[in-house]
Amino acid sequence: MMMAGGNSKKSISMLAAMLALAGACAPSPRATEQSNPPPAQNPPTSSPSDFTAALPEAPPRFAPSHMQIEGGKAILGSELTDIDTCDNCHADIAAQWRSSAHSIGSFNNPIYRFAVDRMRADVSREKSRFCGGCHDIALMVDGAMDAAVEPTDKRAHAGITCRACHSIAHTRPDGNASYTLTSEAIPVPVPGDKESLARHIERSALPPLRTAGLCVSCHRAFLDETTGNAHHMTGQDDATPFQRSVFAGSRIHRIDDPIAEQDCRGCHMPLEEAPLGDAAATNGKVASHRFLGAHTWLAAMRGDNEQLKRIETMLRGSVSIDVAAAICADGSRALPADGARVTPGERLVLDVVLRSLRVGHRFPGGVMDAQDAWVEVTVHDARGKLLAEAGREHAKSGADPSAHRLRALVAGDDGMPLLERQTHKFRAVVFNHTLAPRDAAVVEFAFDVPQALAKEALPLRVHARLRHRTRNIDVWRAACADAESPRGRAFRAFAARSDLNPCAPQPVTDIAEAEVWLGEGWEARQKGPARPAWRRLYEHGLGLLGALQERLDEARPSLYRALEEVSASGSALEKAMVLAALADVSARQGRVDEALDWAAKAEPFAPGHPALAHIRG
Repeated sequence: MMMAGGNSKKSISMLAAMLALAGACAPSPRATEQSNPPPAQNPPTSSPSDFTAALPEAPPRFAPSHMQIEGGKAILGSELTDIDTCDNCHADIAAQWRSSAHSIGSFNNPIYRFAVDRMRADVSREKSRFCGGCHDIALMVDGAMDAAVEPTDKRAHAGITCRACHSIAHTRPDGNASYTLTSEAIPVPVPGDKESLARHIERSALPPLRTAGLCVSCHRAFLDETTGNAHHMTGQDDATPFQRSVFAGSRIHRIDDPIAEQDCRGCHMPLEEAPLGDAAATNGKVASHRFLGAHTWLAAMRGDNEQLKRIETMLRGSVSIDVAAAICADGSRALPADGARVTPGERLVLDVVLRSLRVGHRFPGGVMDAQDAWVEVTVHDARGKLLAEAGREHAKSGADPSAHRLRALVAGDDGMPLLERQTHKFRAVVFNHTLAPRDAAVVEFAFDVPQALAKEALPLRVHARLRHRTRNIDVWRAACADAESPRGRAFRAFAARSDLNPCAPQPVTDIAEAEVWLGEGWEARQKGPARPAWRRLYEHGLGLLGALQERLDEARPSLYRALEEVSASGSALEKAMVLAALADVSARQGRVDEALDWAAKAEPFAPGHPALAHIRG
């Protein structure tokens, strides 16, 4: 044994000493004879290089959907469509479900129908099982997605029913209907028979029912060659952002306000009064089966004002908006924007900040390519004259180029945007301007102050609001055209619950709004208590963390000012939040020593916080 650069004799002596030491520690021959010899080690049959990554593969029976039935057994679609039996004991839950988007999630939904019909015509009926695994389970189990779906087929009007969700025995995290149904019937309990009631509960409340995994199996999707696409693409995915968020218990990305952990049910199935005496009620309440989300359009189509009101209440305040900074022509900044200098003839840039507050997935979520949320900004002088606007026409036209829209844009093979849910033609995501949970974004708006602006026209009023409707104008037009076709009219005529007319204008919900006054005299116009300055500046800095690398430094002035504010009167947690954000800026810029220094300053205020460990790497 030779050691590089060493003396050979010394090396031999060291080796001899090591062997002697090993002999002293070895068991005696007698001990070896009495002990059981270790089992023979089989040589490995494969090496790490033999393993390859594999995407989930759908079983052939329902492919490209990933749904399965235990043991390959049969379930009748007519069994899954039975709601009335459940209604006998669960009147409140059944009534809530009938108001939900789940109840009209099949061909009876005109928004879904035009898209799936087009896929069936352009690609094939068999490939439309990709949609059917989550939208048309009653048709799928009977193999009916492979044939023409007639307007008079009750299974096409079923939606996602009680027995569908309550028959899911296993789930997998892949998506595209990655669940397994049990074919075991749900026993109807006999009044007064506790054993039959116990059997009913055991069968109805299968293990996946109260887990996020049940929702994930359909609220995560992907496209690939089996769906008619050129390659694998991640589609709708509300699960991954949630699993990475503080709502799921992940605190690695930033130091944040105390946020209660909750899963999908916490937001979308809150407790609701059960005035009809539902058998599942506890203390007069049941978990709501309205499955509230952002589908104001469906509620409006049905004339369901109660559902619409509840959805709008849920949406309002879920995201905040603020005019956090004003940048003058000379580069000077008003932080916050209130009272910023206004100079006639000069350009003024306004930084509008959006912050996701209560949304556990991206906002807007679901099918982000079809969502329609946008920012509207107006600037008026003190006498009410409109000086500048952006996004004001979007509610009418759906295509205001000055509106900043929160959506994902997807292109086809020709590079042109696909705006009508042509999923089988999707090729690449061009951009995604939606908000991750608890994240912030900065949108810049600039306007030229009129040269002739009189002093009496000050101060200027800036009003910003975040607006939302369920689907973009292109989807609205396509759904309307389909509903007016003979096939669409036939679907509407078959069942009263399916008589949905998508041609009426969609409701527009104002999720958040903010107002600031600029220029001389602004203090007298300020209404109500302002949000804490440190928080407004902190969120401005957070939003700029997502800016281009060369503009990251623009986050520093706001965070420095926020640090001044919290150093004087903020809590320990608030100080840690700002210091950690400054550490994040430095880390993203590759300023390692500076990032470690900021993290060290934050440590006493949030000892052991995982976000600081993440920054340190």
